[in-house]
Amino acid sequence: MQKRDLELFFTTNLNKKVKLVIPEPKQDLTAAEIQSVMDLVISKGIFDFPQGVAVAKHSARIVGSNVQKIEI
Repeated sequence: MQKRDLELFFTTNLNKKVKLVIPEPKQDLTAAEIQSVMDLVISKGIFDFPQGVAVAKHSARIVGSNVQKIEI
């Protein structure tokens, strides 16, 4: 089974880097949509990380991996 995660990286007000992981993003996700969501997270202060509040976009990536469930 193929697994995908969207990883959004932000810089906080304490100058730390934090990561927000969104599992199974839609297949046709665009860079503009990702930037829009990141802007929303920053403008609304939605997440208060232990490392501070997200104040700037750092980077984003989609990470894929193969997952094999093993029956035990």
